[in-house]
Amino acid sequence: MGPDYSEPRIELPARFVNGQSSALADASQTAWWTAFGDPVLNQLVDIGLRQNLDVLAAVQRIETARAFAGATGVPAQIDGGASLDTRRAKGPNGQITEPNTATADAFFVFDLFGRYRREREGALANIEAAQFDAGTVRLAYIAELIDAYNQARFFREASAITQQSIASRRRSLGFVQRKADAGEATDLEQAQARSLLATAQAGAPILQGRYEQNVFRIATLVAQPADVVFQHMKPSRGQLRPRGATPTGVPADILRNRPDVRSAERNFAAATARVGVTEAQLYPSLSLEGAVTGGSVDTWSFGPSLVLPVLKRPLLLANRRAAMSSAKEAELVWRNSVLQAVEETQSSLALVRQWARQVSAFQRAANAAREVQGLSRESYEIGGSSLLDVIDAERLSFENRLSLATSIRDWTSSYVRLQVSTGKGWLVGVDKYYVIKRDGRATN
Repeated sequence: MGPDYSEPRIELPARFVNGQSSALADASQTAWWTAFGDPVLNQLVDIGLRQNLDVLAAVQRIETARAFAGATGVPAQIDGGASLDTRRAKGPNGQITEPNTATADAFFVFDLFGRYRREREGALANIEAAQFDAGTVRLAYIAELIDAYNQARFFREASAITQQSIASRRRSLGFVQRKADAGEATDLEQAQARSLLATAQAGAPILQGRYEQNVFRIATLVAQPADVVFQHMKPSRGQLRPRGATPTGVPADILRNRPDVRSAERNFAAATARVGVTEAQLYPSLSLEGAVTGGSVDTWSFGPSLVLPVLKRPLLLANRRAAMSSAKEAELVWRNSVLQAVEETQSSLALVRQWARQVSAFQRAANAAREVQGLSRESYEIGGSSLLDVIDAERLSFENRLSLATSIRDWTSSYVRLQVSTGKGWLVGVDKYYVIKRDGRATN
């Protein structure tokens, strides 16, 4: 009874705007983060995939779904039990008796209208949904870890830039003081140099604090003590940068590669199966029942039993309407998940392109500002320019270098979101909880 499930269809563009026209192969086991060439990051991702508490909790939800599935189908159609009744009685003549009665009974419900078959279908779909949900959690973990790592490396770089600026401004102050001793610099110029140095020094502590904050976040994500993670982070490896091409495939690939989309589709399948269950409950139930009783008198009984749900029919009809509405809702949720996934991929693709352009522009600006800084200092030392020119050049160089580091961070963040939005990497390292069928569906 009930509708037979068929996978839903949805119209999608043939390609992303400014994207490729070729399909993307199964990317679920693509360890795309290794393209950064950062062994520390690779190690942290591997540790977290084994130890992250959200990932482990998602795996337990798979086990829960499997346990519920084990109680469907034939096991749900069979029931029975045994009992032993012992009592002490006193007869009219004062004689004490202890009659014992043992009873065993069993029954089997025929699946005439497919109720138990639909329950089994729904339970298996729930297992697959739980597996894809675990894949979604794994992707979210990978994205959050790499974001925290990217932020930590950025604040380490920003701190290094600030320390270099402090050293440069300290040298400028020393030179101004030497000129003042020779009567060639004013008190105003000395005050300006001291102010420039103090401003740079004031920004240093918060950068270190933000670096440590992100390392603490990494420690939580990989479920390791913070001091261990600080040791991992100790080598200065510079910022993460996207490297190489970024294949995105076509929008239709999302239906296969995104675990959250596939989970929504499996939830729709489970909801459709529940419609069949509620419809089958409207019809008679036929079972075979048998019982054997042993005691002072042995008896047995065996025969069919037919139950007609007459009085409960209004309730059962309401259950069916609710199940049909839930199935329609599940289909709409699936459609919305597809459209959102397409939007996320399209937006991330656009941002990756634009951030790459901005990084190139800031790289040119930083190089030019560094050249201006050197020339202005040389000119000031020979009296060809004012200290204000040196201060402006140093400030511009510092700001451009910091803007470059910020753009690299944001470029990398967009790159990470693009990889996640195309569903890459959610099966990396998984060999126990998923078996992939030929059609690409994960099952137990």
